[in-house]
Amino acid sequence: MRKMVSCVLMITLLLSGCRAGSAGETPEEAALALREEYQALAGWSAAVDVSVCYTDTVYDFSMDVQWRRDGETVLTVTAPELVAGVTARIAQGETVLEYDGAGLSLGLLDGDGLTPVSAVTAFMEQIEKGWMAKCAWSGENDELLQISFRDPELEADTGTQFLLTFDRASRALLSAEVSRLGETVLTASIRNFTTERSQDETGNSTHMG
Repeated sequence: MRKMVSCVLMITLLLSGCRAGSAGETPEEAALALREEYQALAGWSAAVDVSVCYTDTVYDFSMDVQWRRDGETVLTVTAPELVAGVTARIAQGETVLEYDGAGLSLGLLDGDGLTPVSAVTAFMEQIEKGWMAKCAWSGENDELLQISFRDPELEADTGTQFLLTFDRASRALLSAEVSRLGETVLTASIRNFTTERSQDETGNSTHMG
């Protein structure tokens, strides 16, 4: 099993402005470069397949996600058929989801109000400003970058932790896991990840994965 490389990011490192891109880049350098890229995005869209585990019960559902930095983020359930079309909306700066259509209650993932639906927006919060506890290359040919996020004031496996996996070359978010007290409570597979860059960036949209 590949040893995860610790990447406790000190403030001085964050301010150093290092750039990744060379063949010999470290996971830490790649993680910092990825963070800068995501902080510059105007939005992104993707299809997300979610599996939630509560004790002995597992719930599976799929969503189309349209995340926007300015404006409204929209998450539309596409499966199962019984709740397809249920839409969750979250406005800029808000933390409460508003639903259109039938209710979709899957409970809470932790004591901070994290739900299976809002977890998708929490991924972006972690990418942009979460504390990076570990970074490592993964995959058969090191084609993936994995970053583990958690509260720096808590020991590992004592709170809510996020493990996000990205394509090393394109930086596309490919999958995510949310664990609580060391137990995985949610897994997500991300498809057709397409980004929208801000107006001061070159190009309008990029299909990343």
